[in-house]
Amino acid sequence: MNNPVAKYFLTRLAIIAVVAVPLMFFMNALIAVAIGLLASMVIGFTLLRKQQIAMIDHIDAGAQRRREEKERLRAELAGDDA
Repeated sequence: MNNPVAKYFLTRLAIIAVVAVPLMFFMNALIAVAIGLLASMVIGFTLLRKQQIAMIDHIDAGAQRRREEKERLRAELAGDDA
């Protein structure tokens, strides 16, 4: 998988599932999913730091490309040679 955003999202979803599914045998499913979300937050802050940084860099790079493209198009519309 090449997209860091999808990789981070799927990893967090897997953590939720790994925690919540076994708990569903012992308690209400909604409570189990809530505990899975909390566990995913705690685990995500500690173990997924590299993936989180890669995801942020990927999003920032896309925003920068869009900003540059917007500036280039505005310069073309204004008649400047960019």
